[in-house]
Amino acid sequence: MTWIYFALVAPIFWSISNFVDKYTLEKYFNNVYDFLFFSTLTSWIFVPILILIFGIPEISIYSVPPIIFGIVLIGSYGFYGKALALGETSRIVLMFKLIPVLTLILGYILLHQTLTLNEFIAFVLVLIGAFFVSLERIDGKLRLFKGVRWILIDIIIWSILFVCIDWSLTTISFESYIVWETLGTALAGPLMFLIPNIRRQIIYDLQIFSWPKFNWMAVNNVFDLLGQMSVKKALALAPSAGLVTVAIQIQSLYIIILGVILTILFPTYIKEDISRKNLTNKFVGAFIMFAGVYILFTTT
Repeated sequence: MTWIYFALVAPIFWSISNFVDKYTLEKYFNNVYDFLFFSTLTSWIFVPILILIFGIPEISIYSVPPIIFGIVLIGSYGFYGKALALGETSRIVLMFKLIPVLTLILGYILLHQTLTLNEFIAFVLVLIGAFFVSLERIDGKLRLFKGVRWILIDIIIWSILFVCIDWSLTTISFESYIVWETLGTALAGPLMFLIPNIRRQIIYDLQIFSWPKFNWMAVNNVFDLLGQMSVKKALALAPSAGLVTVAIQIQSLYIIILGVILTILFPTYIKEDISRKNLTNKFVGAFIMFAGVYILFTTT
C-alpha cells in the first residue's frame, strides 16, 4: 500500500506546476518552443544534485530508455502548452484523467499485466467523468472545449510513456532511473537546436532573456521534478502502471479547488471560470472519477 501515498502526493506538486505553467505562458513566453527550452535549463542543475543524492548510476544498455523517455517527456509538454494556451487550466488538466484508460489497456496488451473486474470498472468511471468535464456549453450547445485535440495527443504520449517507464523500472533501480531521465530532459534542450525554425525562435528569445522568466521556470521545474519523483517511486512499488495512473486522478479535486482559491486570491494572474454551473460540472465529473479511484483502493 506504500505506493498509494506517493501516488497521492505527486498530483499536489503537479497542480501547483500547472497553474505556474499557465501564468508563465501568458506573461513571459512568446511561443511554446521558448517555453519548452526554458523548462530544460534547470534540468542541468538537477542532474548533479541528483547524483550527489543517489550517486553515479550504473551505465548499461538499460540506461538508454530513461534518457529517451526524458526527451519524449519534454516534447509532450509542447502539446500540453498549446492546449494550456487555449483553455482553462483545470479543464485541461482534468482531461488527463483519460490516461489510466489507455495505460491499463496498454499494460494489459504489451506487458501482459492482469486486468481485474474492479480495475475495469474503475477506469470506465474515470472515462465517463473525464468526458463529462471535457464538455462546455457554447451558444446553448455542448461542445468539446478549445485545445482538446492538443491535449488528446499529449494523453496518448503520456499513456505510452507510463507503460514504458513501468517496464524500465523493472530493469534498473528507481534512483538510477531518475538520474537518467533527468539527463534526458536536459538533453532535450540542445536537441531542439537541430530544427532550424525552432532554433531561430529560441535564439531570438534568448536575446531578450529575463531573470524573472528563468526564476519562475526554475521554481516550476522543482515542483514538476518532485511530482515526477513521487510518481516514479509509486510506479516502482505498485504492482502495475495502471493502478498508479488511476490513483493520481485525485488531482481532479486538487486542481478544481486550487483554481478556485487562486482565482479568488489572485484574480489578476489566474482567471478560472468559477461560476456555479461550471464548478458543478467539474465537481460532478471529478466525483465520478474519484468513485473509480475508491473502487481501485478497495482492491489493493
